[in-house]
Amino acid sequence: MERIRGWLVAVSVVACTLGVVLGTARAQGKPEDSVVVYSAADADMVNTVVAAFEKKYPGIKVSTVVAGTGEIIKRIEAEKERPLGDVGWSFGPEAIGDKKGLFDPYLSKEAGGFFPGQVPADRVWTPFTTMPYVIMYNKKLVSEAEKPKAWKDVLDARWKGKVAYADATKSGSSYTLLVTWLSIYGKSETGWKFVEDLLRQCKVLPKSSMTYQGVANGEYPIGLTFEQAAFDYLKGGAPIGLIYPSEGTAITLDGSAIMKNAPHPNAARLFLDFTVSKEMQDLMVSRFGRRSVRKDVGSPAGLPALDQIKAIPYDLEYAATNRTQLLKRFQDALIKTQ
Repeated sequence: MERIRGWLVAVSVVACTLGVVLGTARAQGKPEDSVVVYSAADADMVNTVVAAFEKKYPGIKVSTVVAGTGEIIKRIEAEKERPLGDVGWSFGPEAIGDKKGLFDPYLSKEAGGFFPGQVPADRVWTPFTTMPYVIMYNKKLVSEAEKPKAWKDVLDARWKGKVAYADATKSGSSYTLLVTWLSIYGKSETGWKFVEDLLRQCKVLPKSSMTYQGVANGEYPIGLTFEQAAFDYLKGGAPIGLIYPSEGTAITLDGSAIMKNAPHPNAARLFLDFTVSKEMQDLMVSRFGRRSVRKDVGSPAGLPALDQIKAIPYDLEYAATNRTQLLKRFQDALIKTQ
């Protein structure tokens, strides 16, 4: 019996050792010849980064799915038994934190270049860029005298039905805005009253892109969105202005994560590392007006320094762990007000 028990222990040790070896080889092995990327970034950014990646790594073909954060999370969840995607890139970390079981922890090899405190302790997501949230307005439709200076100013009767805002159940940036308002006006009935009053002013849209595109082309006077989206149109010559509300605003990170049991894990890690390399972060700043997470990359020209923007204490853990409940309450508010 002792001999059999000893044999079983030996087999167990060998199997365990073999598993570690194989796991290490899988983690550190040669990248696969393809990678599937799910992203909530706009199509121009996605296409630009993919082209640069394929140029640097010509042996790897990138396939992409571009959609809102909510749709991406639903897709990953539906595919969890047999994942089709490898990496989720540039979407709300609140959504990742709410569905941690769908992702594998990973510490990017570029993490040493990040500003301190940006990598979560559980390493389930990697920061991509820093994003303040703004009120965007069309200067041909809104005079400097009448432009809102605060979130509460958007409640003025003159803006009823003229404010573009994406559905928070579909848009990660709109969910961040929802938590921003609750953080400012209260995570109680007081805050939800503000949200409902604001929704009565809004044209609620199915995509984030419809918000900033609609303001830029004059369909809506005002939009509630993230800084880079508005600034991109400003740089392109659109009659756009950006307002950093006087009550304060969220300055958050968007993130990326490796999907659990990804079919192409090594290529996925390589792609994620590429997006936060100095080369790509420089491109995010110079071409797209995004704020970098790297210490060795400057800020976009034409934007205020972060320390000049009044920032609220944005509770990412609260936003992640309460996401399902907050979105249900948001849906109820949407039905009530639209």
